[in-house]
Amino acid sequence: PVKPEPKFKLGRDTTFVDGPLDKDGYIDYEAALNERLKGKITPETNAVVMLLKCLGPQPEGRPLQKDFYKSLGIEAPPEKGEYFVGSDAHFRAGPERTLPDGHSDLEERLRKQPWKPADSPKHAEWIKLNEKPLAAAVAASLRKEFFHPVISRKADDSRGMLIEFLMPTVQMNRHIAQALSIRAMLELGNGQIEKAFADALAIHRLGRLITRGASLLDFLVGIALESIAHSVETAIFEHGRPTAKQALAYQAELQKLPPIANIADKIDLFERFQLLDAIQSMPRDGFDEVPGGGDFTRDELARALDYESMLRLGNTYFDQFVNALRKPTRVERSAAKDLGNEIDKLLGRMRDKDIKKLRKGDPEIFRAAVSKRVGLVYLGLLLPAMQKLSDAADRAEQIHRNGLLAAGLAAHFADHKKYPDTLADLVPKYIAEVPGDVFSAKAMIYKPTAAGYLLYSVGINGIDDDGLLISEEPRGDDLGVRMPRK
Repeated sequence: PVKPEPKFKLGRDTTFVDGPLDKDGYIDYEAALNERLKGKITPETNAVVMLLKCLGPQPEGRPLQKDFYKSLGIEAPPEKGEYFVGSDAHFRAGPERTLPDGHSDLEERLRKQPWKPADSPKHAEWIKLNEKPLAAAVAASLRKEFFHPVISRKADDSRGMLIEFLMPTVQMNRHIAQALSIRAMLELGNGQIEKAFADALAIHRLGRLITRGASLLDFLVGIALESIAHSVETAIFEHGRPTAKQALAYQAELQKLPPIANIADKIDLFERFQLLDAIQSMPRDGFDEVPGGGDFTRDELARALDYESMLRLGNTYFDQFVNALRKPTRVERSAAKDLGNEIDKLLGRMRDKDIKKLRKGDPEIFRAAVSKRVGLVYLGLLLPAMQKLSDAADRAEQIHRNGLLAAGLAAHFADHKKYPDTLADLVPKYIAEVPGDVFSAKAMIYKPTAAGYLLYSVGINGIDDDGLLISEEPRGDDLGVRMPRK
């Protein structure tokens, strides 16, 4: 076959990758992305393959694309099998086809405190029904890798864009985590502390694996699972009263958890590729309207836009964002937010009337101005809220530190029947060293109380709000553990 001629100059500053090219000479960003995400991951090491044994071939009620299984290197799961059944679906399967009154409130309680089958026979039945799927989910959490193929092609196999990418299995992991949390509290109600701890760890591991997915949505779902797992472990410390040996064994498992993925990796690949793919879609697919194109006609824009300069503009900013997000401290990473503000300011200065004045002047100056304007608009539309993402990652790290300390405090209580006067009293028997506050870069705040303790970080705002926690009502900003919980 004749090798296609590339539509753009291939290079790190333009297309970022040099292939593969489709038959028309455009970069196939879907294939390029999957190649980098998959690496040397095999079906035997990939958690997604095991999750499909839990979820089945229609995780959200519709079949997955055939290319999804091809990318994974597996056959599609059988249509019928013992797959995960969500709580709502189970309760709606009854003759009334509706959820009972107070269903959400009941599930909230079942996730936060020990319970027995007599407290909710229907939920006990639901947990039993999902025994095999949940076992598959736990097995998935023990795998070393996570590769979820990015399939942007449409059902008729026509060309799609990366921004149209669907993630039918990712959101379902929230439901799996909630089921595991409810099961953990059932196990705790039956006095099976080790089993409850095992489910909390499974949620932690699954969440951290999911953060390795391609997109920022994968990352945020993984972070959400971290919070669910922390809620479970805190309930075990409060109601289970583990022995010092049990608490320290759990702490040791927390310390062995794989790291949460770096958000800079998501920006560097998936988010960057989305922008470059969107820019090349304009000459490839044509357009009726272009964001930031003002009132220029379609033909006028088609003639005026310099796509290579737009690609270079996008890559320049993405390089700066990635470099900022890889910095070790919060202060240094805040430069990513400044870059976002810079784009907004540049757009604010590029007014329609000023660009229109260039129409009758030098065509190259007009071309450069219009291309920069449209390129900046696309950047603004496709760039995520960098500071909020950085905050989410830091919050997850702080939750992890809180869990390590809560385990050490539980072990101290088991040995001494009281909590220590200071966190330093935990060293070295109950924790090797006391972790600091991610947000203040100082010591965490610890206050023993008559009934327990209050441990917290100052949170995102960097201000000590006297232990007004983000997890409580009224909602505060401090991030910590109150024992006993409210």
